[in-house]
Amino acid sequence: MIGRINALIGLCALFCAFSAAQEAGQYTRDEVGTVKKKLVAALDAVGQLPEGYSKERESFNLPTDVSKNRESGLFYPVYASGERRFGSEKAVQKDAKEIQKEYQKKMAEAQAKGDIQAITKLAQEMQQKAAQVQMKAVTTQKVPIDLRIQFNSNPGATIDPDAVVFEKPGVIALKEIKDGTEDEGSVRVFFDPVNLKNTKQLSRVDTKMPEKGTSSKTAVYNVIVEFAGPIAEIEAWAKRLDTGKVLSQIDGK
Repeated sequence: MIGRINALIGLCALFCAFSAAQEAGQYTRDEVGTVKKKLVAALDAVGQLPEGYSKERESFNLPTDVSKNRESGLFYPVYASGERRFGSEKAVQKDAKEIQKEYQKKMAEAQAKGDIQAITKLAQEMQQKAAQVQMKAVTTQKVPIDLRIQFNSNPGATIDPDAVVFEKPGVIALKEIKDGTEDEGSVRVFFDPVNLKNTKQLSRVDTKMPEKGTSSKTAVYNVIVEFAGPIAEIEAWAKRLDTGKVLSQIDGK
């Protein structure tokens, strides 16, 4: 009797595993490529960087597995994100490399001529330039700015009237000061042409997605663009965001 019960339990487990396998799968390479292109387009929509900044690194969280709503048989919306960090370190390194390259060339020419006086002078100049670059690195060092894009996320946010940076149909930007600081924080720009159609009537951001799922594995229903860093820099940068380009990445309209 016990053996039959164990066999039945095993059979049920096998059936459940088979059912789950029927409801889950993977994204194809092309589908992942479609999602990544949208992420890159949204990242590039920020346009010109603040003065003194350059891109230092980039990473993506891309989808691999897809699942379905058991009741409707439709796909759950895809989630994906991309990040970039901007700072002043690479700009300083670039200056140092350019100076080194310039003086290496001049030094090689002086050595080929056997001009000892020119070699000595160039060595002194190179030391002075290196000191200037080092001083510039200290005096112009920037607090890093992190940029993050999220697709189909629903974090929610209370709309403090004093925290609104800008708004338009389908878009609202909210700033938040980091605890313990006065000049650092974040600006989150929410994009949802359906649920944020009339932002002036809302007291809360609540981006929603189809409850029963979607027939498209790559459909984007909302986008969040988040800037984190010096509040003055990121607020001004967020205002330059090409909102139309970001909205064009959204499918569910």
